[in-house]
Amino acid sequence: MDSIAKRKGARGAAFGAVAGAAGLLLIALAPCGGAAGAGRPAGSQVSREVTVALKLLQAYVTTKDGKPVPDLTAADFEVTDNGKVVTLTHFENHVVGGDDLAPAGPVEGPRLNRKFLLFFDFAFTDPRSSRKAREAALEFLGSSLRPGDEVGVLSYSPARGLTIHEYLTTDHAKARLIVDAFGLRAASGRAESLTKFLYADEVMWMSDYAEQLEGGADPYFREQARAQSGGVVEEGRRQSYIDQTRQFVQTFANLGRALRYVPGWKNVILFSAGISRALIYGQRGGMVAPVIDPSNPEATAAAMSAYDNAQSNSGVRSEFSDALKELKNANSPIYVIDCAVPAGEMDIDNPIGTSVGIRELSGKDSLVQLAGSSGGKYFSNTADYRNALASIEDITSAFYVLGYAVPAAWDGAFHKIKVKVLRPGCKVVSQNGYYNMKPFREHSRFERLLQMTDLALSDNPATLLPVEAPMAVMPVVIGGWTHIVAYAAVAKDPAASIVGPRADAYLLLTDETQGRTAIKSFRLKPPEGGPAAGVAVFALPVKPGRYACRMILLNTETGAAARGTGALSFAEPAAASVWLDPPLLLREEAGWANFGAAPETTLPALFGYDPAKYAPLLGALAAGPQRVPAALRLSLGAPSVELDITATDALEAEEAGVPVTVVETRQERSLRTCLLELAFGDLKPGVHTLTISARGKAGAEGNTASTTFVVR
Repeated sequence: MDSIAKRKGARGAAFGAVAGAAGLLLIALAPCGGAAGAGRPAGSQVSREVTVALKLLQAYVTTKDGKPVPDLTAADFEVTDNGKVVTLTHFENHVVGGDDLAPAGPVEGPRLNRKFLLFFDFAFTDPRSSRKAREAALEFLGSSLRPGDEVGVLSYSPARGLTIHEYLTTDHAKARLIVDAFGLRAASGRAESLTKFLYADEVMWMSDYAEQLEGGADPYFREQARAQSGGVVEEGRRQSYIDQTRQFVQTFANLGRALRYVPGWKNVILFSAGISRALIYGQRGGMVAPVIDPSNPEATAAAMSAYDNAQSNSGVRSEFSDALKELKNANSPIYVIDCAVPAGEMDIDNPIGTSVGIRELSGKDSLVQLAGSSGGKYFSNTADYRNALASIEDITSAFYVLGYAVPAAWDGAFHKIKVKVLRPGCKVVSQNGYYNMKPFREHSRFERLLQMTDLALSDNPATLLPVEAPMAVMPVVIGGWTHIVAYAAVAKDPAASIVGPRADAYLLLTDETQGRTAIKSFRLKPPEGGPAAGVAVFALPVKPGRYACRMILLNTETGAAARGTGALSFAEPAAASVWLDPPLLLREEAGWANFGAAPETTLPALFGYDPAKYAPLLGALAAGPQRVPAALRLSLGAPSVELDITATDALEAEEAGVPVTVVETRQERSLRTCLLELAFGDLKPGVHTLTISARGKAGAEGNTASTTFVVR
């Protein structure tokens, strides 16, 4: 998303004494390379030069009496794309509980798991029914999901509009934590923290650069951004049922447009009481226009209000139809669990016996159409939610995945798909089509926000396909406080496509002990000498604990992206007169750009090495003898203390000493940085642990620090 580089991390809790040993985890040692995937079709795992992607689709096959057909093969299916028969190159059978794959496809793609979005309507549902919806969702999360199923949690409320609490994730415990907190306590999911941050960023951008907006910002997105970032909406819109309904309906339309690029079925389970029938379709039989009585303005106003409410609203009706179309094209069937409380003689399972007056206010008709038009199913009441959830499980549990190669076009065109089963007596329900990806800049702001959420939180992003950047995370003491320093490296070619006038670095930091997520970002400035490989660095004050990190480098104009993932766990250290941060392994290589929120937070500034000569080592070392440079930070209780520095290398149960040469030393107050040369002997393949020790020459107390590295 477009953003302004105005944010700085808040200071954390003070770290009292300079403290002792802490561990380091060096993560994600994947090789860095390849081009960033700006606007590539979903499912493609290939570089930009390859123009073929794997298109995956799901098909539900039953007998005419609704029983799953478990024994079909790829030869039993015929698929046409825009009327042309295609050759299936990928096949999965999820009917019999296995994952039978045949044959192998020419292009690798992500597996097509079941996807569920739990959508809670808090705008048109009373509190008691909302609690029943919560119970039903917890039941579903506890009994109906399988390992590998992806689940997301969304809600709609008058105050905040659409809130994405948790995006599609296989971590079902995270989704359960969010749902369990509804109405009881505050619990923010990773997606909610991220989207609030991005919305606030957009509000600032829209405010500061309003004159640069062509045609003004999208009104729906503007309302969403202000509600999410400020927690308030205009009072008039809060009080207007019609305006609230229009925003609710627009939410489904925009969600459908954004989900069209996510492959497969996106099963939406909607807990709602629905929109008044009269608002969409008009009151049955109409009403006689009220007589204006000047002597009784209160009665006249009430009569006028009743008359207005009896009329259908053309704007709502049109936008409702648009939402139905978008959801159908996005392959997002809606399974509606009606949360309306039965009133009087109303029998929602027997509409013939229902009074006409009550039906005009009921949202059942809108929910039935929402479910039917999207390919889902309507369930009458949360009082019997177990049967409803069991039915949803049955409907979604048995399916086939069919895959075929398609040209990687970026034109946003719709392709009509038709799936036919050649075996007699079979009924097939499948996606009716898909959209090609389009350039990132052509997506709406809401679509880009959802794509950014997918990029940041999904294990296998479906829309923006990033270069996977090697990343490391370590604890570092800066100014007496513990910080997390996270850095990721991007090679020259992808860096050239990512770093531009509008490119940002984001860090999502999740405290897994507290269950909280923080997001920081800064603007990436193009290197003065032209495109170059680069290292992006975040340094944030934190308390000791267990953290998961993900860094995103994103060109907000083209969608070109890189992504790194890491983790770190460290305990409260004991006080000591010498503190060693984990050593930073280097390699002799010039020409790397160093990106940080401020010049003093780049790796060369933190560790005191010359960026014209060295770059951080992120990747594997070759086996055999190696001479490896390393940077070491030491915080000293006595700044003038003389230290002996030694090192050991451990591989499994074997440990060997490593000769150390101190090449250069710099000191500023109590911080000393050293450039070391480590002379490894015969390095063997595996994960090694390097331990650096610093001891006072006069017998003063010392300390140690460790890091890991890989040898191949």
